[in-house]
Amino acid sequence: MNRTVGVTLCLSVGGGAIFASGFGAVAPITQRPITAAAAAAVVPSGDPIDHLDEPTPHQARAAVMIYVLATPEATPPPAPPATRTMAFSAARVPTSAAGPVSGTANGFSYGYCTWWVAHKRYIPWRGNAYQWWWNARPFGFAEGPTPRAGAVMVMGISGTSPQGHVAYVESVNPDGSFVVSEMNWWGVPGGGWNRVDYRTVTSMRGVLGFIY
Repeated sequence: MNRTVGVTLCLSVGGGAIFASGFGAVAPITQRPITAAAAAAVVPSGDPIDHLDEPTPHQARAAVMIYVLATPEATPPPAPPATRTMAFSAARVPTSAAGPVSGTANGFSYGYCTWWVAHKRYIPWRGNAYQWWWNARPFGFAEGPTPRAGAVMVMGISGTSPQGHVAYVESVNPDGSFVVSEMNWWGVPGGGWNRVDYRTVTSMRGVLGFIY
């Protein structure tokens, strides 16, 4: 029994031929020896490789891949949580009365509604509460029917307010009602002259408007 001899012809990078032989499996068939001339015949004479006699061998081309590591952008620090201003509501600011409030003279008699509002914001005019609705205009103050925080609510003359009434708008609720602070208002328990109370107004009845 003879061993099968395998001959492999490979082309090198420079264009030459490399013979590699190896032993295969045991075979019962007798194999004829392979000569160098027969092996040379593997490469046909008309092969396109016609530069085997060049003095300078061809260099193998190598592909180069360049990786650019991107620098990660700096992540800005998280923004601080926004501060939310909660609107007053009847549950948060129930109708209540406070004691006497001290303050400097502002041109109005202490203990009345006009004094309290002038204590909360600058009032350059004079007059009774109901007259504020007309007195504010010559001083360039805007007026309107919509309550705003910091505005002055002006009420006209009524049976319980012969001189009218003014109050300071503390905040406006989402449902359209608004919270006012006031002095000398007898419509709430504990209110009255020289007393400050906070109440939620839900009706525009008797209100002339607001001074902004």
